[in-house]
Amino acid sequence: MKKLDNSREKFMHVNVDNASFQMEFDDEYVDKSDLISLTNKFINKSRRFMCVTRPRRFGKSVTVKMLNAYYSRGCDSKALFSDLKIASTSDFERHLNQHDVIYLDMTEFADNEENGNKYLENLNTDVVSELKETYKDNFDKDNRYSLPEAIRCLKRRFIFIIDEWDFVFREYPNNLQLHKKFIDLLRALFKGAGERFVELVYMTGILPIARYNTQSALNNFSEYTILNPGKFAKYYGFTEDEVKTLCERYKLDFETAKFWYDGYKVGEYELYNPNSIIELINHGTYKSYWSATAAYDIVKEAINLNFEGLKDDIIKLCSGTSIRIYDIESFNTAEKNFPNKDSIYVYLVHLGYLGYNDEDSTIYVPNEETRRELLHSVRDNHWPQYESALKLSEQVVVATENKDTETIANLLAKVHEDKVPVLEYNSESALRYVVLMSYLAAEKDYLAPLNEFPTGKGFADIVYLPKKVSKNGKPALIIELKKDASAKVALEQIKERDYVSRVKECTDNILLIGINYDSKTKQHSCTIEEYSK
Repeated sequence: MKKLDNSREKFMHVNVDNASFQMEFDDEYVDKSDLISLTNKFINKSRRFMCVTRPRRFGKSVTVKMLNAYYSRGCDSKALFSDLKIASTSDFERHLNQHDVIYLDMTEFADNEENGNKYLENLNTDVVSELKETYKDNFDKDNRYSLPEAIRCLKRRFIFIIDEWDFVFREYPNNLQLHKKFIDLLRALFKGAGERFVELVYMTGILPIARYNTQSALNNFSEYTILNPGKFAKYYGFTEDEVKTLCERYKLDFETAKFWYDGYKVGEYELYNPNSIIELINHGTYKSYWSATAAYDIVKEAINLNFEGLKDDIIKLCSGTSIRIYDIESFNTAEKNFPNKDSIYVYLVHLGYLGYNDEDSTIYVPNEETRRELLHSVRDNHWPQYESALKLSEQVVVATENKDTETIANLLAKVHEDKVPVLEYNSESALRYVVLMSYLAAEKDYLAPLNEFPTGKGFADIVYLPKKVSKNGKPALIIELKKDASAKVALEQIKERDYVSRVKECTDNILLIGINYDSKTKQHSCTIEEYSK
């Protein structure tokens, strides 16, 4: 086999060197290299075509840099991987820098001045020119080749590593002709005659593969998404153990990090947003690091669409309630418009703004970071539904501070009557929803509500912790719910089971709140006590 040029520094797409992966190595690097042992199993197998999508800022680019550094024959990466997990596997050296690799970051061919009309021309020109320079003896220098033609001319088998595969759909949403031509290019590369020149395809992005006429545009691909991650689940983010290790190393409070950045249920794992954890380490401040992402305007527009109940659902989600959805297949990357509100929810799951629990088919706001981003979108849209819910909720919050239990009970009854459907009126979940909606305005001074908070000898139903703790600041709220019992029984349970034990680690200024709903009389009752040391 012809030896390649010694230096690959100038190459961006063909047998690229490992410089970009080297830059990822620092004290915060979390070793996910055992993912390579998974991809190795697919090389030259029928299921060698894979699309692994995950939310923005969830480590997609680090993964593709790692795969390129491992497979590309344009570099020597043995020392780079020698202390990583993959080095202990039996096939580590078998594939290490042994493959011809075409590496495509689809954002690099952007053509903003022409609305994407020159995008494919840029892609073809850049990649084919590198193929010609790398394999000089295989081409007629005067001929012009499309990328599929160039690969057929070489008669070589390649590993394709593709980042941001869905870029053209997100960046040029109105250029439907570009979408079709782009999919046609992928088909030419990876289906039919092109398949025999492919050893492996690892394609990643945010959105799943587009469908046309209900069929996947690339139906020979195995798809792995945050909704259906398969064996790739633990690689979608940082695991709890990985975050604990980082928190210990950098002397960060793990429980606070968990509250801000945890909450993504992916397969059997509870995962954290990797980018936010790294930003936390660098800045040392617990806050939202999503504001710098480009998805905000898209989300703001999506949740403002005119589907019945959509805006109410988003407000419910922001209050801490989960919502069941019924159609996770309706979202389609190829469609410019959303067919129903479930498709919007699935879109938000793919973006990482919502989590999905496949055990009960519910969506939810995963953590404080994403809750703040969604609330930001809601406030910017100036929904009357939100304004009216907030106005009533502000009365509940003030009444709570004043320990005005009669007003609280009356306002809870109003929310119950206005917001809960008849068929669910007396359900177990209705009271929790009513309370969460009634305390929606708490988001101004409190962190996201903690449902079923483990503390003392059990789980407190709902806990609100203040954003700022001071002697004269807002009190923490511990709320226990009862149905067909009494508010006093609820309050006594808080005391007997010592629910204050973990809350007082944050503040000694705590209100204990018992709430009961009588399903026969449809009446609510409330009792409040201050915690005394």
